[in-house]
Amino acid sequence: MDLWERLWETPQATMWEQLSQEFEVASYVRLLVRAEKPGSSAIIWGQVKQFAESLGLSVSGMQRNRWTIAAVNDLDEDQAANPSAVSPVADLRERLKAVQGG
Repeated sequence: MDLWERLWETPQATMWEQLSQEFEVASYVRLLVRAEKPGSSAIIWGQVKQFAESLGLSVSGMQRNRWTIAAVNDLDEDQAANPSAVSPVADLRERLKAVQGG
């Protein structure tokens, strides 16, 4: 559950929610837990890597999905001046934007 919660706090979670990828995130969590057990196979680790890339959890996955995380400088001036007025979800939605035509 800890891993599940941490993943949903990432900027990528905005896109997962928009794309209804709850099942994919859950599958990734289950597979990663299985891979971290002693004696897990290289095949499982390969599947973990594929999931991580498809979910945009790696640099190459972010590039393949054409996702970019906006810097704090790119946020609206009001949001930057008063970060406590912005909900964490709204902040994540501003930080993760799909690159158009990239």
